[in-house]
Amino acid sequence: YFIFCLGLFLLPSAFFISAILFLIVALINTFKIKNNFLDDRLNIFFLTGGILMIISAIFQTFFYSRLILSNIQLTWIGLANWIPFFWLFWTFKPCLNNPNKRKISALFLLLGTIPVLLSGFGQVFFNWHGPFKTFYNLIIWYQRPIEKVTGLTGLFNNANYAGAWLNVIWPFVLAFVIDRKDKLLENISLYLFVFSISISIILTNSRSAWIGIFIGTFMVFGKKSLKVLRNLIFLILIFISAKIYPIFGEDIQNILGRLIPESISTEFSDFQFSRLEIWNKGIAGIFSQPIFGFGGGSFPEIFRSETGLWKGHIHNLPLELIFSYGIPAGIFIFGPIFLLNFIAIKNILCSKGRRNTSIFDQSWIATLFVLMISQMVDVQYFDGRISIIFWILLAGVKNIIEENKINHVLIKNKP
Repeated sequence: YFIFCLGLFLLPSAFFISAILFLIVALINTFKIKNNFLDDRLNIFFLTGGILMIISAIFQTFFYSRLILSNIQLTWIGLANWIPFFWLFWTFKPCLNNPNKRKISALFLLLGTIPVLLSGFGQVFFNWHGPFKTFYNLIIWYQRPIEKVTGLTGLFNNANYAGAWLNVIWPFVLAFVIDRKDKLLENISLYLFVFSISISIILTNSRSAWIGIFIGTFMVFGKKSLKVLRNLIFLILIFISAKIYPIFGEDIQNILGRLIPESISTEFSDFQFSRLEIWNKGIAGIFSQPIFGFGGGSFPEIFRSETGLWKGHIHNLPLELIFSYGIPAGIFIFGPIFLLNFIAIKNILCSKGRRNTSIFDQSWIATLFVLMISQMVDVQYFDGRISIIFWILLAGVKNIIEENKINHVLIKNKP
């Protein structure tokens, strides 16, 4: 468990080392878990989906090569974004099998986010930029000059990735604030985290991250969140006012003046192609090749051939998977994931079960839901840090449901 927590702590800042630690944990737990992999019906669905993806890749390689010749390698490499994680999901569950372990895990994730915040503020306010590389380029902090990116990225490659990570941490820091509300000294440091994370999310200029911070707040606090959201909106208004009037001095006003007009404003005005139009193109392609898909990494090429524009993905993770590997694979993989989210929210957050569930388990469910929502309008999943935390959150929520004795024919373990 210590190795697992160390992996969580290093996940955003030293992904390569973190991945090795998680691999060690997975190998150890593979031999320690008493239940067979197939004893959990959820694993059966994931395994079936993985087999269907492999069949799709074989079909695309040998029978559909004219359309995806340049993407055959990406098709096989793309399997690594999914199939290994089905195994990790199973082996991570013992590390998250009680509320205290999930609370400690949340703490290590929060502490591991300190480099993200420091690198992000350094990038925006002090012009720290890299990339910074070490360990034979296996650890890279991108730290790009702010004028060359859309917003705060910190050590991530993309502002949307940074925003997704901060959205993951947000419900956890709120949970710690609630849990430690009577301890003033600890709350000072926690409120500093709240302030830093909320400002960093604003500075990413990621619309999905902006939406995520409101959804996460509401899910953690419920109706009580209206007061928190009011304070958060007030904070945002202060931030914007500081750009218009020198309430914090002309230096801060000049910094914000350089940031906001070129970045935040373009998030609402500079649209090459709307999300709906991108999704429409993706869905049309899916119905033209519904069983086996077009192959991994094929959407940008097909989209550019039809529109003349380049888009790296469909901006929707389930559609991306289905476009690449077909509808059957998508159903077997995302069907259980959607159902797990639905059951956790319906039977815990939106029922009497909420009162019997720790605030950290509530935040765990909220975090998974926020991350899922962000994957419906963008795709940060293909950053290894986001995909690993996605399956860790899923394993934690699966344990929460089992502990609350909420059974369903799909997720219930075999006797």
